[in-house]
Parts: sequence; C-alpha cells; structure tokens
Amino acid sequence: MILIVYEDKMSASEFKLSTLEMLFRSSLEDPDISLKDYVDGYEQVYKFLSLLGTLFGWVGADVQVKVDNIRKHMVGEKSQHYTTVRAMIEYENESGLILWKKTSDLSGSRNLLILHRALQYVVAFLAKLENIDEEEKCTNISREAYESTLMKYHPWVVQKAAKVAMNLLPTKKALVLKIAPSGEQEEINKAYAEFPNAVSSMERAYDVIDKLIEQYNLQSLKVQ
Repeated sequence: MILIVYEDKMSASEFKLSTLEMLFRSSLEDPDISLKDYVDGYEQVYKFLSLLGTLFGWVGADVQVKVDNIRKHMVGEKSQHYTTVRAMIEYENESGLILWKKTSDLSGSRNLLILHRALQYVVAFLAKLENIDEEEKCTNISREAYESTLMKYHPWVVQKAAKVAMNLLPTKKALVLKIAPSGEQEEINKAYAEFPNAVSSMERAYDVIDKLIEQYNLQSLKVQ
C-alpha cells in the first residue's frame, strides 16, 4: 500500500453525518446490498477523512481509486451485474475475474475488500469517540482501533507511518468542529447526536458485507 498525502480540499458543507447514515442504511434495504448506495456512502466516509487533511492519508492511500474502479464496473458493458454487492461477487467469481493467485486485479470484489477493511477501522475509531472527553486528543482511540483492524494487513513501514500520523490527530472537540465549523452550540450538539446513528449504520452495513465476504472466501485474497 502506498502512502500519500491528501490535501484538505473538502469543505465541511460537502460532508454530512446524516447523509452518510442515510446512504449506508439505504444500502441495506436490498438484502443483497445496493452497490450504488454503499459506494456513495463510502464517498461520504472519504470526505470525512479528507476533512482531517493529511492525517488520514495512510488509511487507504488509493481509496478513491478503489471507489472509482467499482463505479467503472457499474456503468460498464456488464453493468447489469453490478447493482448489488452479492451480484457483483457472484458474477466476477463465476466469470474468473477475481485473480485468486495474484496480489492485484481490477475486479470490483477485490476493490470492495480493501474498502471493507478500511471501513472496519473507521467504525472502530468513531465508535470510541463517546469514551473520551472533549479536550482529549483522538490519538489513543485511533491507535486502539487501528491495532484491532487495519494493522494486521499492513507491512511494518505502513504501520509505523500510521502511528506517527495518529500523534497529530486533533482533540475530540476540534474533530467535531470540522463537521460543525460554525461553532454554534446547536450545530455542535446536532453533530454529537448524529455520530452514534452514523456509526450504527456503517456497522450494520459492514456486518452484512462481512458475511458475504466470508461466504465467497474473499478474505483469502492477497492485497498489495
């Protein structure tokens, strides 16, 4: 995985916790998981990470590339097979598009696996926000979330860079102000109230997709 630096080009007005929550919830209305809603939901996750500037470059490095690769399949010649997560995995598996003995391919399934692993970290991190005070830095909860999720997939050099980046994370209050930049108490309270719903929505989507990944043995894929 390549480390890159994300410039803070996203304005807070482009990201809404309520939109993130709605998209992941909507993805679950189809028992096979709406691929469009899931990918759109992940775009919101990416926007949230981008609000933090350079700090989360290590999370996915080429996350946007993975999202774009899946979108290309969704509008390509075989788009009929890319309406749900299950349909995509089944089609690619049956068509030999998943290169099991390789460390990379252009299949939507492999790209999904990488996004899925990153989402596990995001959920674990945000779920811990309620456990710290407003003036406490997010460093420790981020490190705990990372060590229990993404770290096992990363080589040592990436692990080291990730933990260095976490030392620069803001306080809980400063993080929330990224989402509520006006600083008005009503907007801040709204953000705090929306966090648990957003986390719950992401967690439910993660759990359902995790079962699909296990069913089709995608976790055995080796990723660069």
